[in-house]
Amino acid sequence: MTLPTKTLPPDYQQHSSVNIHHQADILQMLVWSVILFIFPLPLIYLAVRNHGGSPLQFSISSLTSLLSVLGGIAVVTVVMVIVHEGLHGLVFWLITRERPRFAFKWYYASACAEGWYLPRTPYLVATLLPLVVITTAGVLILPALSRPVRYFMSLLIVFNSSGCAGDVLVALRLLRLPRDTLSLDSGDEVKFFTAD
Repeated sequence: MTLPTKTLPPDYQQHSSVNIHHQADILQMLVWSVILFIFPLPLIYLAVRNHGGSPLQFSISSLTSLLSVLGGIAVVTVVMVIVHEGLHGLVFWLITRERPRFAFKWYYASACAEGWYLPRTPYLVATLLPLVVITTAGVLILPALSRPVRYFMSLLIVFNSSGCAGDVLVALRLLRLPRDTLSLDSGDEVKFFTAD
């Protein structure tokens, strides 16, 4: 069984990578972002269909209500980023027992186990956990929420799902590689290493 390590085994070579600065990867992430934006909508609808009204429907009748909605969207975005990256970081901490590195830039946020070569299965868990946990938990609690809160929870689910585009691209590439693949995540790039 392959274990997390800070030293790349001598028989391993870089196979490929996912990089948010490479145009081909950016284009694939944009496609996945659209797909993942749509993905939770049927789940949200099914969760609230018997509880009246569309979860994404709202009305703006004054400047105050407009500012309230915009403020709510800003809060939802900040909460989503913190929870999303926190879930990545939690898995990285459990795997390495070292504090993960978090980065927040105007166009993306990231968490990584800097300097660690991580085995495929734990890295897949770290990569996909925010998509699975936030979508599942959000959809399950939607029926119990009041209408205004339900609207913002629905946005959190959709924003998070769409924001998982890079995670899904990384997971799909990693799943095509051998089981003993090691991943080195630096926040804006994930390099995959395989044995010769």
